[in-house]
Amino acid sequence: MTTESKDQLQSQVDQLTLQLQTDSSNAPRVLLDRARVYGDLGEPLLAREDIARAASLVRDPTYKSESSVEAVERAVRELSVSGNKSQTEHIGASDQEIIDKVVQGTSDVACVVALEQRIHANKTQLSGEQVCVLVDAFHKMCTDCELETVEAVASCVSAALVRLSVPEDAKAVDGAAETLASVVQEIIDAWANRSDNGEFKQQACKVGAKMYTTAVYALSTHEAVDARVLQSAVDFYVGQIWLVGTLPAETDDVCQGDVCQGILRLLTSCRPHLVYSFVKSNGSLPIERLMSLLGQPRSLTGSRSLAMLIASQLTAAVQDPSASSLFPEYDAKSKSHTAPPALAQLRTLASDIIDVLVQSTIQSERTCGLYALASLYESGAGSEMAINVWAKNGWAEELWDQGEFDRPETQLALVYLADACSTDTKVSASMKKLGNGLVQELARARTGELGEIASVVLAKWSNLPAPVNPGTEPKDEPESDTSDVDPVQLADTHIARILALSNSDISDPQISTAAERSTEALGFLCLNPLLKHHVVQSPVLQTIFALSKKSSQLKFAAVMLIRNLTQYKPVLSEEQKRVQQMQQLSKRAQPGQTIGSEIKEMESKDHNLDDASAVAERSKKVCEAGAIACLVGAVQGKVSDSTKDAVAEVFVALATLHELRGQLVQQGAVRALLSILSADAPRAPLKDAKYTPTALPNARDKHVAWALAKCAISVPPHLAFDDPRALARLILSLLAEESHAQSLLIRFEALLALTNLASAEPGSSSDIRGFLACDLVGMSLIEMCVLNEHVMVRRAATELVCNLVHEPRVFERFVEGADEDVEEESRIIELPDNEDEDVDESRRGYRAQRMHVLVALSDVDDAATQSAASGALAVLSNDPRCCRYLILVHPRALDVLLSLADTNNAGLRHRIAVICANAATCGDSRVLAKLRNSTNVARVLQSMVEDPQMPCFAAAQSAQEA
Repeated sequence: MTTESKDQLQSQVDQLTLQLQTDSSNAPRVLLDRARVYGDLGEPLLAREDIARAASLVRDPTYKSESSVEAVERAVRELSVSGNKSQTEHIGASDQEIIDKVVQGTSDVACVVALEQRIHANKTQLSGEQVCVLVDAFHKMCTDCELETVEAVASCVSAALVRLSVPEDAKAVDGAAETLASVVQEIIDAWANRSDNGEFKQQACKVGAKMYTTAVYALSTHEAVDARVLQSAVDFYVGQIWLVGTLPAETDDVCQGDVCQGILRLLTSCRPHLVYSFVKSNGSLPIERLMSLLGQPRSLTGSRSLAMLIASQLTAAVQDPSASSLFPEYDAKSKSHTAPPALAQLRTLASDIIDVLVQSTIQSERTCGLYALASLYESGAGSEMAINVWAKNGWAEELWDQGEFDRPETQLALVYLADACSTDTKVSASMKKLGNGLVQELARARTGELGEIASVVLAKWSNLPAPVNPGTEPKDEPESDTSDVDPVQLADTHIARILALSNSDISDPQISTAAERSTEALGFLCLNPLLKHHVVQSPVLQTIFALSKKSSQLKFAAVMLIRNLTQYKPVLSEEQKRVQQMQQLSKRAQPGQTIGSEIKEMESKDHNLDDASAVAERSKKVCEAGAIACLVGAVQGKVSDSTKDAVAEVFVALATLHELRGQLVQQGAVRALLSILSADAPRAPLKDAKYTPTALPNARDKHVAWALAKCAISVPPHLAFDDPRALARLILSLLAEESHAQSLLIRFEALLALTNLASAEPGSSSDIRGFLACDLVGMSLIEMCVLNEHVMVRRAATELVCNLVHEPRVFERFVEGADEDVEEESRIIELPDNEDEDVDESRRGYRAQRMHVLVALSDVDDAATQSAASGALAVLSNDPRCCRYLILVHPRALDVLLSLADTNNAGLRHRIAVICANAATCGDSRVLAKLRNSTNVARVLQSMVEDPQMPCFAAAQSAQEA
């Protein structure tokens, strides 16, 4: 090879390397191209490395495709690396030849990868014997061969086990179960034969954790597997792989993560077996290792998050009595209210382990115990797994007594525990009583993380309720000799910290975390009405919202702060109001519960800073500071459900103010709300022709729909909404809400929103009347609201009907069959003027007509409802059937309508004039005769034509001329 050719090849390598560094979207293909160049350069080791990396990448779903797998296989078969024939002579060999070379120790990575790719591509399936041979070879290679080769063998075995676990037909199920059982037994025997070889165990677990997980999981998914065989496999996994893989000083984070994932998988496939093995058959060691992972410091994330998930899932599992089915004391027929055996055992083990760690004189062990207990509460498992700890006499007192003499890192763990326990009111109240003084001292004296967390804890403690019956507490329980910190002073501290960070680099994780903690503390402090007012008056909100644009870490804390500042008092039922009054009387009977003269004054004024007008003013100032942009930005990208829920609640509160609705629409709130709807929320397209509107089961969807309804009341639909149909279907679901304290308000505002949406020009692109009333079957819900006892709901529903009757299908719904009770035209019917007079029962059918409801609504004591109902009748009177119903069928309709004309309401008078004009010109002589014979009609029409400037003049004149 000439120097020039070599330089050209090296230039190609450099270009391909640069492509890998700048764009990894097609990494396997680029690696194979570079491997070929390396082969031409005479670099077989580098070529094989790139092939192995490409083979590893195509196992990832991001890169795995049929073409990429075939390309790797082709490269393994065809690539000939010059100068190293011994490394390539077996490429393309049969499965058994490759397995033989693995056993002999003469195989390389590319060879094993080729076999794995055949399995992935469903081009081959190894027998149980072949898999056992590979498993045996893997265990022999663990301490003698290159790590890369051992990893390739483990990955190949995992692929083969997955294929074995999915038999091609039902007849092969039993055979697959037996094969998997033999493979698992081969693994168990290999470990048993090397029980004293610690180096082997660590290396095998580090390299083969995923393989072991796949083997046991595949076995657990077969119903044909004997329960004893499965229990033996799970015992092996927990007693060996879990215990070895979670040794803190011997294994890395990757290995710990793999075995944690394995426990989570087994919790889904063989819960009773895993619970028994984890809690019972292996003693306390599995729980000890779990606590060790949970006790990792926050600065060392490691596998702590997975351990928290295990704690949460394990706690949920043991609460199910069936998970204790393998325990000797389990009784399936027992209906005892005591805890299931697995739960009782878990509580005992966890509490004993935490007690030993926390009470230890070795600071590192005590720190681990405190962090572990804090992690349990963060995962939601604390109230179950740690319940026995707090029941021990004097345990909490000793916890804080010793805390004063702990090292700073242990004190940090202690305040983290106090922070995590804030979700449990009883535990948090006890923690405050015993540790208030120490936490205040740490907040004042310490800087950095310890001082920040201590300040957050004080903020959370500031709103803890006092004991309802203090006289019932044990007399020997120690009382706190430290008064609470002034909440206003505490708020000022956090405000000052946030303002000091305004010019800092928020991308720095330490600065971002500090801002998040202070914002979180302000959020808790703002549960106090006085502090809400205090925070809004400061410039801190602008700083928080500006920082949140640059830090995703800060967004949730900012959203929760906005939520606490803008939430209105909940609408309470009468029973809830009485309970609240009793609670307030109880609080007033406990002097000293709150601190500071301003707080006491606040209570005496019955929290006047938290009434509707005060919340409205705060909401305006919060929006002026940039809250809407902050909320819209908070739901962009990958967002947690908690953030979405909070944002939906805040938008409901902000949209309550009419003057803020325009700002919400302008700044993108509508699109933000639509983006956080759940997958089950109703959308505009109808997949099922038989659609029935129902209430929204998801609380977030309900809040989204409510916020959009509030916006739709005040903003022109064609300006605010891209697709009014999607909005109509969503808001319509609010009418199906079950009765509760807020259901009437929700229905009322939903009806107003739908009325505005249905006000577009008939036939225009924005006209949704037909879609709403007929395609969505909305009229059934709307008609129910028309009959609602609440005057506001009834009025809003009637106004919506008035808009919907312009739709032909709705129009026909009202007038169809309206004149069925009219006699033949040869006979003019004189119906009684008074409904109480005797009428032929055969003519009582007028009550079954929908227009009867509109007539009745025209006679209620509410001008707006009368206007809407008579307006709908005016539209319907364009059809002769309506005219015949009003004049000839309904006994009181004409009198009711004429009574509206006697008012000074110009709108009502115009509607009656239109109805009379349409009736007079409907072409039915009987109707015209009835109008002419009525002295009241003549009198009303005469009064309408006296002033030509009145809106009713033209219609009344037309009626007179007829």
